[in-house]
Amino acid sequence: MPGFLLVRARPCFQSSVNFILLDIVKTYNQEERERAKRERRKPEEMPHISAHILRHTACTRMAETNLDIKVVQYVMGHANISATMDVYNHVTDQERIVREIAKLDEVRVM
Repeated sequence: MPGFLLVRARPCFQSSVNFILLDIVKTYNQEERERAKRERRKPEEMPHISAHILRHTACTRMAETNLDIKVVQYVMGHANISATMDVYNHVTDQERIVREIAKLDEVRVM
C-alpha cells in the first residue's frame, strides 16, 4: 500500500497516513500475538504510531545530529524558531551533555 502512494506522486492527507500506519501496527500485533501464543511467551506488540509521531521523531533526530537549527526550522515549516528550539531540541543524550560541557575546558582566556 505505501508503494501505491509513491507511484501516484501526489500528497496524501495525514488521516490517510494514519490509517495505513494503524493497519500496519494492527496486522503486526495480531501476528505477534499468534506467534507468542504458539511459543508460549508474552507478545511484544508495536505501540501506536501516527504521522505526528513520525514528524516529531524526524525533527528530533535532525536536532540531535546538530543540523543547523534554522534549516530544521525551515524543513519543519515553523514560523518561529522558538517552536523548533523548545519542542525538538531537548537534551536527552547523556553523552551529548558531557561533550558540550567538555567544550568549556577548551576555552582559553587571553
